[in-house]
Amino acid sequence: MVIRRLFGRKKKEEEAEPEAEPAEESVVDEAAESAPEPETTAATEEAPSEEEVTEEGPAEAEAVAVRQDDTIPYHDSLPRRLRYLLEETSIASTIEGPDEFSFEIMAMGERVWIKKAANGPIEYGTGAIPDEDVFIRVSNDVVRELLDAPNFEEFSRIYMHYYRNSEPGKYVKIELRKSITDLNRRGYARNPLLKLLVGAAR
Repeated sequence: MVIRRLFGRKKKEEEAEPEAEPAEESVVDEAAESAPEPETTAATEEAPSEEEVTEEGPAEAEAVAVRQDDTIPYHDSLPRRLRYLLEETSIASTIEGPDEFSFEIMAMGERVWIKKAANGPIEYGTGAIPDEDVFIRVSNDVVRELLDAPNFEEFSRIYMHYYRNSEPGKYVKIELRKSITDLNRRGYARNPLLKLLVGAAR
């Protein structure tokens, strides 16, 4: 009887031991479910790169200083319109102190000049000046079209059209007195109007 009880108890204990295995499996399953997925971790690591792109956006927008579609008020002469573009529009923000330029324009039978010395103000006058950077001749009909241009974009289109494709009575003729490299060094490349006047605009 004692032997049966001992073997019986031992047999019951051996039969009871396998029941603990499902508990271990459930623990493993719960651990697997609670463990973070690799994809989630990767997405979290990539998130800062998106913020960096967003931060770079405003910096690129600030680089575009000139608005070519702003409306230009009426002017009765080309020199007045050029003065307005140089001083009263966003183009003025592209002129820096060290920049220097000087050019003459023959338009509507009048010879005018516009110049700026390094670290000096922009000056305007009539007649001829020595050692100018460029001499420009604009026909009367083209002057009228330039004065009718509603914005700088249209002004540029008209100017470059008649510079590249002259017609009888309609032309823009440009005579450079200095090399393009020298003009760029003086500030022409940075200013949209100066670049246009020397025929370097696209």
